[in-house]
Amino acid sequence: MIPIKQIEKHNHILIECDKKYFPQASVLYSYMLMCHKKVSLYSEDKSQRYSFLAWSDKVRIKAPSSADYTINAEFDILDLYTFLKKNEITINKKMATALYAGFLERYDGFLSPLCDGTIFAILSELIEYGADHILCVEQLTKKVPLSTYRLKAIVYKKLLLQNNAKRGYVSLVQEDFESSGAKWNDLWYIAKEILNLVHLKEVLIIKDDEKDKIINIKKEV
Repeated sequence: MIPIKQIEKHNHILIECDKKYFPQASVLYSYMLMCHKKVSLYSEDKSQRYSFLAWSDKVRIKAPSSADYTINAEFDILDLYTFLKKNEITINKKMATALYAGFLERYDGFLSPLCDGTIFAILSELIEYGADHILCVEQLTKKVPLSTYRLKAIVYKKLLLQNNAKRGYVSLVQEDFESSGAKWNDLWYIAKEILNLVHLKEVLIIKDDEKDKIINIKKEV
């Protein structure tokens, strides 16, 4: 998890993250400030989805050369919360809201079968710390960019059912992204929605002209 001893030894901490892990990165940014460290936040692709969270305006698309230690923020949100509690790290309002947003995404709007009593107890605690439940829900479940709807229309048009309708398969090309204005990472949210279709147990999306780009998610049980 977070290498506390290494952080203590360095002055300028760089936090790296894929845009879908921005809630975790936001929490880490706040924590670095608590530790009185100079901190920078780097992501190859900025996400408007999390623009409501603290420090989203600090994201750089080029990593600063002055940073002397790097942390990758791709942690499971529950593991990050557990780490903070175990190490008695104060969770302020900004951190609580970012954590809440992370849980909301990880557990599919709290509809995931893995969202049990323990998770709801954590959410209640985060609200006590100042997490803005209404803000997170409105931003992550009700506000969707037009580009995502355009890509969603393309995806559903190309959706094929395989294995006795248990698997949804979609093959996309670059033109699909250019015409919709959406990006590859936007597909994660679309794929999760497709998984709600009757009988589906798995969703596989590939980019036909880039074989290394694959999304494969399965229904949690």
